[in-house]
Amino acid sequence: MNSSSSRKAHYRRGMSNETHSDHAAFSADWWEQHYQAHPAGHVSPGPQLVAEVADLPPGTALDAGCGTGADAVWLASLGWQVTAVDASSTAVGRAEKLAAQQEPAVAQRISWLTADLTSWEPSQRYDLVTSQYVHPDLPFDQFVARLAAAVAPGGTLLVVGHDHADTHSAAHAPKAASIGLDTIVGSLPEAQWEVTVAESRTREVHHDSKQLTIHDFVVRAHRTPSS
Repeated sequence: MNSSSSRKAHYRRGMSNETHSDHAAFSADWWEQHYQAHPAGHVSPGPQLVAEVADLPPGTALDAGCGTGADAVWLASLGWQVTAVDASSTAVGRAEKLAAQQEPAVAQRISWLTADLTSWEPSQRYDLVTSQYVHPDLPFDQFVARLAAAVAPGGTLLVVGHDHADTHSAAHAPKAASIGLDTIVGSLPEAQWEVTVAESRTREVHHDSKQLTIHDFVVRAHRTPSS
């Protein structure tokens, strides 16, 4: 991205504001049932989070949609003071158990909260706000704007999501869960944000004894210190 005009032209094409509430997978109740039915959870942090955040100095972080807590625990192990939020109380309960298995100082750096991210209002702004594979019950550009509002001046926003370029995501996630780079970048006012990463990436995963290539979209942006 060499200029703000080229950024607009490239990322705002086909930007969609569709509402996702018509799909059960976007409701808090669906996620609660999902976690109750699937007791296993991730114990390793997301690879895109590791790639984009490992070089940042620790500060305050919001893990928006923390699931079973692997990302929040990893951040806390690096020295971040983490607020970890998810709509599912079952997921948050498992996350707390995962944290309790770590060094005491790690667990003490995490505050766990069960809340709906479409309405919850944080009491502070954070040096880092990260959200991965979250399917909110509102238009995604509005969700990104809510995340962005929680980033402190000079802070970082990281959004990772599904790209339906791979057949596994297309088959197992609602189509609307694949939002696209344009919606995220287009939600960040250019006067307040510098987008440093906006791309689709692949990763290899094992699923049901098969090796799969998964595609993620990744957006990392820095809020200008004066905004």
